[in-house]
Amino acid sequence: MINHLEIFTIFPSWLLTTSSLFFISIIFLYTRTSKLPPNPPKLPIIGNLHQLLGKPRHQALCHLSKQYGPIMSLHIGSKPFLIISSPKMAKQVFKNQDHLFCSRPMSRATGLLSYNYLDIAFSPHNDHWRDMRKLLVSEFLGPKKASSFNHVLATQIKHMVHSLSLHSPKVSVNLNELLLETVKGLVCKVAFGKNYREQPIKGPSWEVMLDETMEMLNGSLGDSFPWLGRLIDRLSGWNDKLERCFGNLDAYIETIVDDHRNQRNAQLGDDEKDFVHTLVELSTIPDACSGYRLTKEEVKAVIMNVLTGGIDTTVVTIVWAMSEIIRNVRVMQKLQTEIRNLTGRKQMVDQVDITKMTYLKMVVKETLRLHPPAPLLLPHETLSHCQIGGYDVLPKTTVLINGWAIGRDRETWGENADEFYPERFENLEVEFGGGNCEMVPFGGGRRSCPAMNMAPTTVETAIANLLYGFDWEVPDGVKKEDLNMEEDGCIVVRRKLPLYLVPIKHM
Repeated sequence: MINHLEIFTIFPSWLLTTSSLFFISIIFLYTRTSKLPPNPPKLPIIGNLHQLLGKPRHQALCHLSKQYGPIMSLHIGSKPFLIISSPKMAKQVFKNQDHLFCSRPMSRATGLLSYNYLDIAFSPHNDHWRDMRKLLVSEFLGPKKASSFNHVLATQIKHMVHSLSLHSPKVSVNLNELLLETVKGLVCKVAFGKNYREQPIKGPSWEVMLDETMEMLNGSLGDSFPWLGRLIDRLSGWNDKLERCFGNLDAYIETIVDDHRNQRNAQLGDDEKDFVHTLVELSTIPDACSGYRLTKEEVKAVIMNVLTGGIDTTVVTIVWAMSEIIRNVRVMQKLQTEIRNLTGRKQMVDQVDITKMTYLKMVVKETLRLHPPAPLLLPHETLSHCQIGGYDVLPKTTVLINGWAIGRDRETWGENADEFYPERFENLEVEFGGGNCEMVPFGGGRRSCPAMNMAPTTVETAIANLLYGFDWEVPDGVKKEDLNMEEDGCIVVRRKLPLYLVPIKHM
């Protein structure tokens, strides 16, 4: 057997030296002849990290793009990033060259929490990802579950309205908590058959567990600083926190899977089966078409995606919408007039009513334009060398699409791009992830959010019923126009402070 030192006796030293210089020269010439995107001046070791401090990342990147252009590169430590900040450049990524930008970068956190990339959101682009996405869409987000989803949505909204009706007069309610309970109940009932909040699991509360999971998915210093960062991750306790986070999440998901495995022998009709029933069946009986059998880890990975992608993003959007509505008296009055006129004297607003509410849909679009729940979306990674905007993009470059900046692009939205003005959609045909990528709250291309069609329905139904049955005021001592709109968060960005409003029952 050849040991490491024998390499130097087999190959002459001059050959090793010449070969090394040859490859270094090739790399040097390649980077010198490539036309790379503009790059803000960087510092040794940390790169451009110092230029992202002091404000949310999407805001800092938007500020830099105004100086360096809608396509720019920067480095965090040794890791290169490509930043996209305009609809025109986003179209290049999502439409023209989607096949080259459709993978995901790997990190320690995403690898562990996705059960080694067996999920849909964080998996690299491959056949496995394609099959799992198809499964999610057909068995959870498609027509099969539409009837069940609408029924459960109506039930959860009814509980929410009833809870508000029992609320003490002139006392503010925490809308974040109320809406989290409502949306979690909806997603868990449709996906898991029941709300697992009360399940006896060890560890933190469900809300803390989800917040910690999102924090870990945001990554660590070790992702960008391979040597020093990994040492800091270990010494600071980040690695231990990641392991605890995964342990808590896995125990919660294990409870869901085990419950459904124990129900396998129960005679359930198709209408009674939830999404996890289907996943468990496919883990015991091969799929009729492909013959493929899901592993337990694949089942868990998909459940992780449902938990992290289907709840918090919806809650955040509804809270941002109510924040903007309460600050704009004109918008609230116009919207309530539409909702109440079209609903009549019913107890609740239903789906048939909502299909007629054009201004409501404008309000939801305007909310997602200004406040995309994940402002930088999930990062993409290039599969090979390509060109965009006349610049070279190297293989395995991490690409961040700044949906927050794209939604405020003045060339598209005019000088009032930062203003909440739903009427802008009266004469402007813009769809989520549309052909020109004017707004991309759900991403675009192959890696667009698979719940793009379902999520707005939940948001519209919640807002319509909140404004149909109640008038709303800010707590005493707070002016509507001074409502705090600061942002906080990593992947999903929410209001920095919870939204407290006073519900007044409408007679």
